[in-house]
Amino acid sequence: MRLSLFRTDKKTKIVPTIYSKLESVITLMLIVPFIALWALEVFYTGDFSGVIAWIKGYPEEFILTYIILFASINIFFVLPRRAYLTISSLIIAGFSVLGYISRQKLLIKGSPLVPSDFFLTKEAVEIAGNFKGIYTTIGVILFTFLCLSLFILKVIPREKNKPPQKIAVFSVLALLLFSVYNFFGPIQSAFSIQLINYSQALNYDQNGMILGFLLDAKNQKVNKPADYQSETINQIVQSNKATYSTNSDFKPNIIFVMSEAFWDPTLMKNVTFSEDPIPFFHLLQKSQTSGTMLSAVYGGGTANTEFEALTGFSTQFLPNGSIAYSQYINRPIEALPAILEKQGYATSAIHTYDNWFYGRNNVYKELGFDKFISKEFLDNPQYHGTYISDSELTNQLLNELNETSNPDFIYAVSMEGHGPYSAQEDPSNTIKATGTNLTPETQAILDNYANTIHDVDKSLQQLIEGLQKTNQPTMVVFYGDHLPLLGDNYDVYKDAGFITDGNSYQDYLNLHSVPFVTWNNFSTTVNHDLRMSANFMGAFALQMAQKPGSAMTDYLSNLMKGGSDAVINPPYQTNEKMTEDQLSQYKDLQYDLLFGNEYTYQLEPDHKPSTNDHYIQGDALPQILSAEFSDGSVIIQGTDFVTNDKVYINGKEAKTAYVGPTTLKAVMPNEGNKKNTIQVKLLDSMNKVISQSSPYLMN
Repeated sequence: MRLSLFRTDKKTKIVPTIYSKLESVITLMLIVPFIALWALEVFYTGDFSGVIAWIKGYPEEFILTYIILFASINIFFVLPRRAYLTISSLIIAGFSVLGYISRQKLLIKGSPLVPSDFFLTKEAVEIAGNFKGIYTTIGVILFTFLCLSLFILKVIPREKNKPPQKIAVFSVLALLLFSVYNFFGPIQSAFSIQLINYSQALNYDQNGMILGFLLDAKNQKVNKPADYQSETINQIVQSNKATYSTNSDFKPNIIFVMSEAFWDPTLMKNVTFSEDPIPFFHLLQKSQTSGTMLSAVYGGGTANTEFEALTGFSTQFLPNGSIAYSQYINRPIEALPAILEKQGYATSAIHTYDNWFYGRNNVYKELGFDKFISKEFLDNPQYHGTYISDSELTNQLLNELNETSNPDFIYAVSMEGHGPYSAQEDPSNTIKATGTNLTPETQAILDNYANTIHDVDKSLQQLIEGLQKTNQPTMVVFYGDHLPLLGDNYDVYKDAGFITDGNSYQDYLNLHSVPFVTWNNFSTTVNHDLRMSANFMGAFALQMAQKPGSAMTDYLSNLMKGGSDAVINPPYQTNEKMTEDQLSQYKDLQYDLLFGNEYTYQLEPDHKPSTNDHYIQGDALPQILSAEFSDGSVIIQGTDFVTNDKVYINGKEAKTAYVGPTTLKAVMPNEGNKKNTIQVKLLDSMNKVISQSSPYLMN
């Protein structure tokens, strides 16, 4: 007797299948995971031929991926048939969306979706809103599969019983998944699967998105180096004391400005500009110490450049694609702010974006900053396009210097230069690019970028001219975090002849080399040929300022003295001067300080950073000094109020008007209370309180 998978009554009029029940079940269990895999890879590769080429080229990777999906999806077969098919359709929808997102990230940033991206969901949603069509496409995919799920619930009949075979299938598949999870290493060897950890794009091209993603996830754990022990760390620390001269009486202000996506487009030899996009930067290059910084990231991953510059640690020793701030900073680190705070410096971080982005609100505390001023604390800032103008950052920075009596260490991060850069020409552009191979779209992107950083260059000039008016010894280190994303898949760089395919050593250098400049008012020594990766920037600044550092910066300063001052992507590291022994010692020291037993501090206990209990967000915590009734409102006098502050009366938010930094006005609720508790709070875009006053009891 033939049985149908669907109902055959008059109401539904579904044509019965020609398979027996067993044949239908087996066919269904085989097809569903294949459809899921196919949907994921098609959306990721962008076409059917790419999936077929992958299956033919890497059959072992395809088979293992299919086995994993077969077990993962069909474990739900133990559920009623309608539930199984509904869940399957939702999995396929989810895979389609993930494949599409990964494809867009690959086109935009040159890297697909990786496990660490899921630590940055808020950041991704924030940035994705700037790219047209992404949410629309995702919505269409989800709506299509939602309709499919509703169709399944409508036409598939309920099962009257649960065959015992389902329990057997569930048990076998659960055992298979357990085996894959616990014996992934031997299975990986049996199938000759290799993680390509130096390139996420190549890793996914060979292993497929699912297997590539799983390999990345497995690789996120940082393993202890084979030779890691106290004796090894002791030897490294004792043999690498700083050899540069220091001066405890000399305490210049030290300012880092990490300018979002700031780069010199005139480095592209096949492109000319109607005028210099960054004339002041070029002027500083000629008159001040300057050079090239090698960034570990391209087009994004700002926090990793910041992490390297502040800590001296290298992200090249961490799993490829990881975000150190989000994944690995969970204890106090002897970073630049912690080092300088012990020497009497006031340490401040300033960023013209949301405080929670990349988890800076928590990470800055562990790095030793006294305070973190983010965009929530800025009063009606001026915007340039989508983001706050760099001139606002300069104003805040100069104000910070004038407020403190101590020498300052300030780490400032800008946003004006952030992409995307439109492929349509802005009529207000005054700087035009010319190149024989530029298309109208790539020329528009380059024009828009050049005009954006032209404004950033003016802010740099504003900063230096403001500092020249002070009588304080001061030094500035100015650099971009990475090259800008100029078009999808390096379009502008390719059209300009700046790179070929992005895979050679020279292409790597071109895409990761960011020019930097310094400025100071206390030294006449100038060097124009410096070259270092971002992790050496902190040691370099301490040396310029004649300030002692940490075990890590001492080690780096000795490497720099010997000319070993670049750690880059592993496939190209042999082209640099650093030896295998030096890299091994560097890895050991970094592991000890970031993950290990901190043997370093057994030798140097005074350097061990303590819990940063005095850290605050904002320039200062608001304080209520008085509160008085006036015509149904309460007038609050105090200090350090900002535009976005809200007044809370008896725990409830009151309608608030900002009068000035010392005055707020709030509508008083008619609750008949003789005593009211008033508090001023500042909430961020995630509705989290990031600054608040002490409660004030109003009689």
